[in-house]
Amino acid sequence: MAPVQVESSQLVSGGGPTSGPAAAAVAANPGVRLSMLIDFLLQRTYHEITVLADLLPRKTDMERKIEIVQFASRTRQLFVRLLALVKWASNAGKVEKCAMISNFLDQQAFIFVDTADRMASLARDALVHARLPSFAIPFAIDVLTTGSYPRLPTCIRDKIIPPNPITKSEKQSTLHQLNQILRHRLVTTDLPPQLANLTVANGRVKFRVEGEFEATLTVMGDDPEIPWRLLKLEILVEDKETGDGRALVHSMQINFIHRLVQSRLFADDKPLQDMYNCLHSFCLSLQLEVLHSQAQMLIRERWGDLVQVERYQPGKCLTLVVWNQQVLGRRTGSASVHKVLIKIDENDCSKPLQISHDPPLPAGDSKLIERAMKVDHLSVEKLLIDSVHARSHQKLQELKAILQSYNHNDNSFIETALPTLVIPILEPCGRSECLHIFVDLHSGMFQPMLYAIDQSTLDDIEKSINDEMKRIIPWLQQLKFWLGQQRCKQSMRHLPTICIETLHLSNFSSHPVGNLSKHKLFIKLTRLPQYYIVVEMLDWPGCPVDLQYKYYFLSVSQGLTDPDDCPPTALLLQQFKPNIEELMLDVKAGKQPKAGDKHKLLADQGPTASKKPKRSGEMCAFNKVLAHLVAMCDTNMPFIGLRCELSAMDIPHQGVQVEGDSYCHAIRILRIPICSSVSEETQKALDRSLLDCTFRLQGRNNRTWVAELVFANCPLNSTSAKEQGSTRHVYLTYESLLSEPVGGRKVVEAFLNEWNSIAKLYDCVLDFARSLPEIPSHLNHFSEIRVYNYRKLIICYGATKGSSITIQWNPTHQKFHISLGTVGPDSGCSNCHNIILHQLQEMFNKSPNVIQLLQILYDTQASLNAINKLPTVPMLGLTHRTNTVYQCFSILPQSPTHIRLAFRNMYCIDIYCRSRGVVAIRDGAYSLFDNSKIVEGFHPAPGLKTFLNMFVDSTQDARRRSVNEDDNPPSPIGGDMIESLMSQLQSQPQQSFAKSGSTVTYPLTSPPTSYHNTVTPSQQIMPTQSPGNLHSANSPSGAIRAPSPASFVPSSSPSSLGITMGPTPNFASPHGTIDPSSPYSMMSPSQRPGNWPGSPQLPGSTLARIPGMSPANPSLHSPIPDVSHSPRAGTSTQIMPTNMPPPRTLPQRSWAASIPTILTHNALHILLCPSPTPGLVPGLAGSYLCSPLERFLGSVMMRRHLQRIIQQEPLQLINSNEPGVIMFKTEALKCRVALNPQTYQTLQFKVTPETTDPWLQEELQVLEKFFETRVAGPPFKANTLNAFAKLLGAPTHILRDCVRIMKLELFPDQATQIRWNVQFCLTIPPSAPPIAPPGTPAVVLKSKMLFFLQLTQRLTVPQEPISIIVPIVYDMATGATQQADIPRPQNTSGAAATMVSNILRRFSEVHQSPQGDCTIYAAVRELMANLTLPPGGRQ
Repeated sequence: MAPVQVESSQLVSGGGPTSGPAAAAVAANPGVRLSMLIDFLLQRTYHEITVLADLLPRKTDMERKIEIVQFASRTRQLFVRLLALVKWASNAGKVEKCAMISNFLDQQAFIFVDTADRMASLARDALVHARLPSFAIPFAIDVLTTGSYPRLPTCIRDKIIPPNPITKSEKQSTLHQLNQILRHRLVTTDLPPQLANLTVANGRVKFRVEGEFEATLTVMGDDPEIPWRLLKLEILVEDKETGDGRALVHSMQINFIHRLVQSRLFADDKPLQDMYNCLHSFCLSLQLEVLHSQAQMLIRERWGDLVQVERYQPGKCLTLVVWNQQVLGRRTGSASVHKVLIKIDENDCSKPLQISHDPPLPAGDSKLIERAMKVDHLSVEKLLIDSVHARSHQKLQELKAILQSYNHNDNSFIETALPTLVIPILEPCGRSECLHIFVDLHSGMFQPMLYAIDQSTLDDIEKSINDEMKRIIPWLQQLKFWLGQQRCKQSMRHLPTICIETLHLSNFSSHPVGNLSKHKLFIKLTRLPQYYIVVEMLDWPGCPVDLQYKYYFLSVSQGLTDPDDCPPTALLLQQFKPNIEELMLDVKAGKQPKAGDKHKLLADQGPTASKKPKRSGEMCAFNKVLAHLVAMCDTNMPFIGLRCELSAMDIPHQGVQVEGDSYCHAIRILRIPICSSVSEETQKALDRSLLDCTFRLQGRNNRTWVAELVFANCPLNSTSAKEQGSTRHVYLTYESLLSEPVGGRKVVEAFLNEWNSIAKLYDCVLDFARSLPEIPSHLNHFSEIRVYNYRKLIICYGATKGSSITIQWNPTHQKFHISLGTVGPDSGCSNCHNIILHQLQEMFNKSPNVIQLLQILYDTQASLNAINKLPTVPMLGLTHRTNTVYQCFSILPQSPTHIRLAFRNMYCIDIYCRSRGVVAIRDGAYSLFDNSKIVEGFHPAPGLKTFLNMFVDSTQDARRRSVNEDDNPPSPIGGDMIESLMSQLQSQPQQSFAKSGSTVTYPLTSPPTSYHNTVTPSQQIMPTQSPGNLHSANSPSGAIRAPSPASFVPSSSPSSLGITMGPTPNFASPHGTIDPSSPYSMMSPSQRPGNWPGSPQLPGSTLARIPGMSPANPSLHSPIPDVSHSPRAGTSTQIMPTNMPPPRTLPQRSWAASIPTILTHNALHILLCPSPTPGLVPGLAGSYLCSPLERFLGSVMMRRHLQRIIQQEPLQLINSNEPGVIMFKTEALKCRVALNPQTYQTLQFKVTPETTDPWLQEELQVLEKFFETRVAGPPFKANTLNAFAKLLGAPTHILRDCVRIMKLELFPDQATQIRWNVQFCLTIPPSAPPIAPPGTPAVVLKSKMLFFLQLTQRLTVPQEPISIIVPIVYDMATGATQQADIPRPQNTSGAAATMVSNILRRFSEVHQSPQGDCTIYAAVRELMANLTLPPGGRQ
């Protein structure tokens, strides 16, 4: 607000304008600025608050409240008036202007009238006789020539021009003379001795009396009669405790005293003496007032009733009472009262405040008494503390005299800083162990303090010694025994013990332990809970501050389940030798004890050893003897317990032996018991290799047993640097629980379990070592023994030895445990065999053969590496249930060599790992027992056989017959015949692994299965003639030929794949046996029921000589590798006929994919590893990279889903004779969908116009390519197919516009003059407006068409492009294309949506399409060309 000026009209009374003096007054004071008025009000308020802050602390509470209320009322009224004035001034603009004009006119009129009056008066009075003087020519000449006026009259010059100031030297001379005058006056004047502290300088004399006042005087001349003049007065009395650093005397009081003293200096004969008496009397009264104020505050804030003001006379005396026992409620005989009197000496007023005590202070420490008699510090609390400090010292002296009468060698002493009597309880005694007795300065009572004692005991001691000082003597005796116990407990604090003062024993009264002194301590050994060390404490005769210790060894009964219900029974109580400390020192000095010394620790009681003096630097609270006894028992007793357990279990040993200069104990075992589950030969070999077995204790807590086993003649040589010596050291560690005794039975049982594990693994390792010389070369290069430490066997395998397998025996589960890992550069990767870890472990436990295990690892590593590359991450939106998670591939191992792959819970692929670097793959949806049946939950994959044949090795494919022969197989002879032949082929090589004299053989695959052991092939199913009919001998297929592998696989027999249904030890395959846990294990010829009806009799190993059975022959596409080049191949004299006619061509069979297809590892790697889609331009392929198998299965799944969509959508299905082809038509198009016959990895979409609509060939190709790359391609979402089917059902003109948009998406480089790239969204993306869940079909076709487009900004610089989702609605009735009005989240700005809506609305207004034309493409093209977003306009 602008400042408001008070108008003159407000200063003029009503009745018109004034004139004369009143008007002059009005003109002289026109008004006050509003800002200045507010400033004055604020300054006044601040001044009043400051004055209140100075005066209120010295007033009572009621007076302070009254002053504050009065101040608030005055200030409120003042500011209310100011508020009224401000409100009036803000609304008085017009009045203000008029008042200013009126004021100005009044001033002009006043000036005119006054001028006329003065001129008239001058003309009438002053100028009647006026004459002009003569011209001052000399003065003018002076001014004009010299520029000065030397002829100025003296009367004018003296009044106007000031005299010249004196110089600095004149000032110094004057002050020096004045100082001399002052010194002369001081010498000649009667000066009081209290004013001796004076200073003369600068013409002044300053008198200073410390703690009272400081006065500055001077004289006005050198005449002795001139009185002294007081220039400055300062009061030095300060209250640092309650005054908050402010002056105690108000400035007005200072001025009054100044005038009073000045008057005394003028009138008195002895002015300086009178000045001192006046100021000194005032300062003493002020000091007494300050002490009284401090006493009141002390009572109110801290001391309370502990100090009382008995009497206070202002300016005379102050009496304080302390240690009033009646007030404290404690009577100690006569109720003593101690007083402190502070007074002004009436006889000699020049003295300071006088202090006296009642009763008088004792003649003790002169310094304490001197401090208690002075008050120069002006602190009543310090004065009281000095007084009670002196009296406390007197009380402690009396208590010390009592102690000296009890003990002439008393070492107690008094600390004067804080009145304390320090009493040693037990010599030697540390400071923390002494009893400290304080005197409470407030109450004068004794207060004892002792570290670690309970408060109730301290309270009892305090009450006793305050009632009677002599009662401290029995308390010292009691504290001595308590401190002895505390020292023992403190010494045991870090040892494995529990200290208890009482032990409840069932035979306490009858046992010698009951005869011990009442001052005793039981120390329980926590590791040996049946043993105690008892410490008995006795008085030392003639030494009140010494104790005598006796140590006993106590054993109690064990085996009690609940000690609270039935306390233990004391068995043995024996006293330790009294000179145990000397024995301990002798052993440390190097003197070896005799052989029987350790048994003499529990000897008869001897004479008590004399007390030794305390060594320098030794802790007085530490009991070395007790600690040594505990350590000795804690070290020896576990070995005794272990020795007893070994003897109880009939394990021979050498007893407890001393090692390492008598600092270590050990027990050596002579012979370890035989393991019942290990062969006698293995047990003997293990016993021969064991050189030593020793038990030792290690660790600070002595709860860890270490069994050291020393072996020689290790059967395996590892590559570890630690295992290159002639002997191997094995360390077995056993931790004893806190709840169990050290060296108990569990330690021995754990050791025997570990020994059994070593024997179990040693048995397996011995067989492995015997077979190492004859191990195949490929396994020798494939594996490497990295570690064998008798507890586990670690073998590294692989081309780079980066994978590892660890074999060890698990005593808890009583079976071998296998763990897999990676080492070296591959240590950060996962082991590929983790998939079949459980199967490997089960196989190895049934047949613990290391070579067989290595063969499995060798045959499966490449396959599992490829399988591991399949995607197994769950994904959303793959089916019509958008919120349901589906796993792309589920890896289900059935056995070590049989892996089942489930694709999206719909299709199943069985992979059998074979030898020779090949795998057998079949459709797992077909039952292994009957190919005409489907496994529940899975669907057959049509065309799988043909697809897999595309990955067959080229050397085999060159000699194969047509692919249709596998998809159209002849009537099979029976797959079991293949297994029978392979069993005979491998019967001879398997024996080559057996060592002479050993019955162990090493098959190359998994052990037999126990699954369905009770099931046998049905005789009713076996002779079935369709489709798995077995040909009779006179059948056209009776002669053995080498047709397609389908000819060997029946569908009606469980052995169509060589499946076993009984407990067979082998199966005839390149692996010999497979995992027993798998229900798909193959059948051995020995388990089949003789010859099937009409089946030919085939010899065994001569099958290898048949030309058609070679792996290079593609006509035999079965899991039989070429054994003629194998090192395991055997020889046979049996001959097979070789004149085999070509197989018959039969109609197509749906179960063709159930026949295994043989692929090499390289082909499997290509099949399962992600790769680009063949036949597609990289720019057209999507960003989802997947494997050929996933593309095939996904395409088959999409084709299956298309059949369901055709039934739901308005599409017409057309019957087709071509297998695997779906044909349907819409109103304008005829469509054909089938797998790409070249790759079988994509769905081909062929479109033919049905009507005369002008469809361009380029448009049809765009539609076909869009279907192949965006609809039916990865990641194979069902809802994309739903949306595309809806598009196909749209009218022709709408579909053609959509095809043009698809062309812009597929070929963005062909479009020019656009700023955005477009993508046709078939499913709702996550960033779309919330109209439906993400993944829902994004095309709705009714009276209006709704679809979604994603626009991505084209950029010329490398940065992240901006993408927006545009929902578009096309009205078929009006032909208008607009953006869908969908509510968007509140946290989005909507700038992009607004701009898109504006562009489409403007386009609809400008381009009015003819009836029947579609504007979708034109509107989208307009949007792509003209849309421009502001920075940050993504939302």
